[in-house]
This record gives sequence, structure tokens and C-alpha cells, in this order.
Amino acid sequence: MTVEEDSETNGHLFSDKLRKYEDKLVELLLDIAKSKHVNPKISTISSYLLIHEKLTQKELKELTGFSIGSISTFLSVMTGTGVFQKERIPHTHTFTYSFTGKLEDLTIKGIEIALSSFDPLGTYLKNKKEELIKLIEQSKKGAQHLLKRIDELLETFKIYKILFPLIINNSSNETLKKITSKSFKLAKREEHVKKISFDPEVYLVEEDMLNQLVVSPMFSSRDPMFVRILGYFITRKYLTQKTIQKITGLSVGKISEEVNLLLENGLVEKSEISPNGKITYGAESAGMILLKFSRSVINRFAKWNDMLKKMRVELEDNKNDLETLNGYTQIYKINKFLIDSISNYKIFIDTLDKVLEG
Repeated sequence: MTVEEDSETNGHLFSDKLRKYEDKLVELLLDIAKSKHVNPKISTISSYLLIHEKLTQKELKELTGFSIGSISTFLSVMTGTGVFQKERIPHTHTFTYSFTGKLEDLTIKGIEIALSSFDPLGTYLKNKKEELIKLIEQSKKGAQHLLKRIDELLETFKIYKILFPLIINNSSNETLKKITSKSFKLAKREEHVKKISFDPEVYLVEEDMLNQLVVSPMFSSRDPMFVRILGYFITRKYLTQKTIQKITGLSVGKISEEVNLLLENGLVEKSEISPNGKITYGAESAGMILLKFSRSVINRFAKWNDMLKKMRVELEDNKNDLETLNGYTQIYKINKFLIDSISNYKIFIDTLDKVLEG
């Protein structure tokens, strides 16, 4: 890729008095991105674009410390998603980069991307069910188990397709009260840990499923190895760290780090500890993992609410001194957007908790 020639355009960089607010907003956005396991460089670039509205590659280099080559590569990926856009500055060889559409539409755009992935992924999984039914007829080990996990995933897609539009439409409490755990067929917790093994033919179906999950819009910007480990819990349900190492080839340290993150976010639990201390980790229904993943990300976002409200008070109390400085309007707008987003997502969490109570 050819790296653009930048001109001296620093109009989008903020005044020094506002840098502390900018730094705090970037810290928040990177924390949320980390919980979603988004590529750290992509999340850093997108954070500054969100806050500054428009930036050139040179300005991004100054803000992030990344090389122009690295920035150019990631911007190419980001503009390919349709969420970001590239525009030439008239009479120059320089381009600015920004989010497409209005700020208040970003939440809706993210939800629309997720929703758009459910139908093709659902069709794909239904085709895999047909393959597994044939393998069940051939008495292949693990085929029945994997078929059940696919059914659980498909049921979860129904939940998302009902709950996500509630955020977009700001649905009333009366609408939300009608949604409970009884609205969906979620798998019940099993009393005993079951050892799962797959015949080679079933293993190939599983691998194909995981490859599809990694490239789906829901997970395409996330760390592929995290998605694979999460995916194995979706397909297998029960795993030890030794089993994860055997099927992924990862180091013991990396596996321990990833499993601990899954535990911390409530996505898996310690289902069984043997007399010699071997831990088997488990993840209830396949769909529950995705639902809990959404909840963990939003809960982490909500923890920043007090900081954001404190920032808004400071911005309003010092408005006379700060209002004319470059960056005040953008920072205030982003602050409001994030506070409003937390409020909207609280609706989703309250309803999701009712579903997960089942």
C-alpha cells in the first residue's frame, strides 16, 4: 500500500488544557476494546478518530506513536469495514479519516452489523446440522453433542434479534417485562461433568465452525486466538487447560492467561476439581457464552459512568475558560454520547439478566 503524503494540518489536535480529558476518554475506550479483545492498534486508532472526528495519518502518528506504515495498514482494514471513511483534502495529497455517519448512530451501526451476521451464520450452522445428523447415523462420537450445542447457539441468535432492536428503539418497560427466561429454550445446567471426545469427522466439522466464527462480523476485529478458545468452550462445553494446549498448540502461560480472563468475565466456571487438583472448566449452554460475553463488556463499560459524569461536571463548571479552546466541543460531545450509551445499554443488561436467570 502507498503511504499518503501528509501536509501540515494540526487543526484537529486539542489544546493542552484539554489533554487530560482526552487521555481519560482514550483510556476508557481502550479498556472497553480490551474487554472485547479487539486488536489494540485498531482500537487506539479508532479511539482517537472517535474523539477528534477527523484525523490525517500524520496526526494519528503524533497521537498514537505508531509508524506511518502501521497506521496506513490498519486504516486500510478499518475503511474496508464501512464504519470508517477516507476523504482527500482539496488540492493536496493528504487524506482525512473519520467514522461514517453521525456520532449518535454508532451504537445503531454496531448493532446492525451484529444483526446482519446472524442470518448467514444461522444458515451456515443449519447446514452443519445436516452434516452432523448424517454422522449421528454413523454413530460418530461427539456428533450428537455438537448438534445440541449448535441448537443452543441458534436459540441465542433469537434472543439477540429480539433484544438488540430494543436498544435502537428505546422500547418501553412494558415491552421489556414481557421478555423473561421462559421466552426462550435455554439449556439447563448439568449436574455432572461429562468428558467429550470427537471422532475425526466430527472434529473437522468443529474446526470449520470455529474458522467461520473467527471471520464473522461479530468477532472479526477480535484476537483470533481468544475467539478460538472461546469457540472450543462453545463446541466442547468442558475443557481442561491440558486439552486446550493439545488442540491449540499454545503455551501453558498463554492458555492460563486466556482461561483466567474467561473466568474473570464469568464466561466459564470451574466445573470440577479432581482429587489431584486437575481443574475442568465448563461453559453452560453454547449460547450462554455469547450472552455473558455481551454482558461482561457492557458491565465493564458501565463502571466508567461515575468518571464520565464527574468529567461532565468539570467541563460545565469550567466552560467559560475551556469553551473557546480547540477540542472542547468534541470532548463534551463524546462525553455525552458515552453517558447516553451506558444508559441505553442498561436496558439491554436488565433484560438480559432476566433471560440469564432461567
